[in-house]
Amino acid sequence: MYQTMIAFLVRYARNEDGVISVMAVGALVLALAVAMIVIDTGAMYSAYRNQQSATDAAALGAVRQIAQAQNVAETIFELNDYSAENVEATPLYYVPDPARSPNERFFSEGETASDGTIVDDTNFNAVSIIKTSQSPTYFARLFGFGDSTQIETRAVAAYSKYVSFSAGTRLASLDAGLANQILGGLLGTTINLSLVDYNALADANIDALEFVDALATEVGLDAGADTYNDLLEASVMVGDILNAAVDVLAGDTFEGDPSVATLALQTAFSPISGTPVDLSRVLDLAPIAQRTVGSVGSSLADGVPFNLMSLVSGTAMVLGEGQSVGFDTNVNLGSLASVSGTVTVGAPMAQMALGRVGDSVGTSQVTVQLSATIDTGIAALLNSRIEVPIYITAAEGTATVAGIPCISGGNVAVLAGTTGAVTARYGTVSDTNPEIATITVAGLEVMRLRAGGSYAVAAGGPTNVEFTDTDIEDQNVKSIASSSNILGGLGSALSISQVTLLGLPIPGLPAILSTLTTTIGSALGVLDTVVDSLLTTLGVKLGAMDMIVTGAKCQAPTLVS
Repeated sequence: MYQTMIAFLVRYARNEDGVISVMAVGALVLALAVAMIVIDTGAMYSAYRNQQSATDAAALGAVRQIAQAQNVAETIFELNDYSAENVEATPLYYVPDPARSPNERFFSEGETASDGTIVDDTNFNAVSIIKTSQSPTYFARLFGFGDSTQIETRAVAAYSKYVSFSAGTRLASLDAGLANQILGGLLGTTINLSLVDYNALADANIDALEFVDALATEVGLDAGADTYNDLLEASVMVGDILNAAVDVLAGDTFEGDPSVATLALQTAFSPISGTPVDLSRVLDLAPIAQRTVGSVGSSLADGVPFNLMSLVSGTAMVLGEGQSVGFDTNVNLGSLASVSGTVTVGAPMAQMALGRVGDSVGTSQVTVQLSATIDTGIAALLNSRIEVPIYITAAEGTATVAGIPCISGGNVAVLAGTTGAVTARYGTVSDTNPEIATITVAGLEVMRLRAGGSYAVAAGGPTNVEFTDTDIEDQNVKSIASSSNILGGLGSALSISQVTLLGLPIPGLPAILSTLTTTIGSALGVLDTVVDSLLTTLGVKLGAMDMIVTGAKCQAPTLVS
C-alpha cells in the first residue's frame, strides 16, 4: 500500500496535463495589472492634463473680472465641457517678488502683504482656481480600487496693472516770472526759466522705472541685490536726481528732443546739486518697494512714464516745506495795480511713479498771504491806492486710483478726485479786521476804514473721472471743481466798518463807501486769475482739482503658480 502511494505521487508529479491553463491564468492576471497601470494611469493623466488646461483658462479669465471670479470660472469650465460643480475661485493679492519663494508671494484678504499692502477687495490682483472631478477607471476596479479616482487641478493667475498720474498738473496758465520766484524760493536758489523751458519740462515724460534704476546706480546701490525701498531710504542728493534724469533723457527710450528739458532741469537743480532730499517724499514707489533694483523693468517692458515738471515741483516743495516764499507782480488789470505776498507750503504728497488701485497723490497744503494794491480813484482817501490784505488757506486735494479697467478702446484708468477745503478772508493770520483806508477832512485824519468778511468752500467729492487711451496719449487734463471763483466770492462778502476818530461829518460818506466796496469787489474778481497762475507752479488750484494720467501699463494676465 505504501509503495502504491509512492508510485501515484511520482506519476502525479510527472504529469504535465493542465499546465498551460495555470500559466494562462497567471499571464492574464499579469496582463490585467499591466493594463491597469498603462491604460488607467494614461487615462487619468490625460484627464488631468485636459482639466489642468481648463483650470488654467479659468484662472486667466477670472483674474480679468475678479469681482465675478467664481461665476467667470464656472462659465469657462462649462464652455470646456466640464461641470461647474466643485470649482473654488479665491481672489488673492500677489507680490511679484523674485526674492521670495513662489508660495510666499500670495496673500489673502485681511493679511498684510510683504510690500506693506493691507489686502482687501480693492487691491486683489490674482485669482486661485481649484477644480476637483472624478475620472473613471477601467481595469483598476478589477483589483478593488473603485470605479473612479479623484483629480484635483490648481492654477493661479495674476494681472499686473499700474498707472502713472498726477494731481494739479496744469501749465496753461503758468506765469514764468511767478514760477521762477516760487520755485527758486523753495529750492533756495535763483531760477530764470522761460515759459518755453517750463513747457518743455511739462512735456517731458521719462520712463519711471528706468529713472529709478538710474538713480539707484547714482547712489551706489547694486542691481539684483538692493531693493527700491533701499533707494527710498538712501542718502540722495539733488545732483543724483539731476544726473539720473539727464541719463534717461539722453537714452534711446526718450521720444523727442531732450535738449530744452535737459537745460531747464540743469538750470533748476545744478546750483543745489549738493543738497540732500528725502526721496520717499518726492516719489511714491510703494507697489515695487520690496522688489530688487532692475527686476521690474523687464516685466513691464516699456514701463510707465513720469513727468519732469512733477519731479521739479515735488523736489522744490519737499525742500521748501514750511518756508514762506515771497513774490510780487505788477498786474495792471483794471483797478488792481499789483499783488505781492508770501506762499507757505505745507506737507506735500509724493508724486506717483507707479500706482495701483487704492493708491493716491495730492496737492500740497498751502497758505497764501496776499497784499493787493487797488487804485480806488477816490480823492477823499488819504491815498487813492489802498492795500487790502487777504489770507488764504487751502487744504490738500487728492486723486486716488479708483480702478484700472484696461478696456481697449474704452476706459483705461479711473481716478477719484477730491477737492480741498478753501477759506479766504480779509486780514492776516492774526488780524481778522484789517485797516484798509483812511479819510481826511482839511488835512485831518477823521476816520479809518476796516475790511471784514470771508468766503469758504468745503471739500468736494470724491468724483470719479475716467481716462481713455486717447486721454493718456494726448495728455488731457481733467478737472473737478467745488468753486472756481474764490476771490470773487470774497469780494462779494466784503463789509467795511468805520472807526471815527474826530467825529466830524463826512460829506458823501455813503457814496464813498459804496464806490470803495464796488471797486474792491471788482478788483478781487480779477485776482482769481492771478492767484491761479501763482499756485499753478505748485500744482494747486483753489476749490478745484486737476488730474492727469501720464501712462498706464496693463500686462496680459499670466499664470504665476
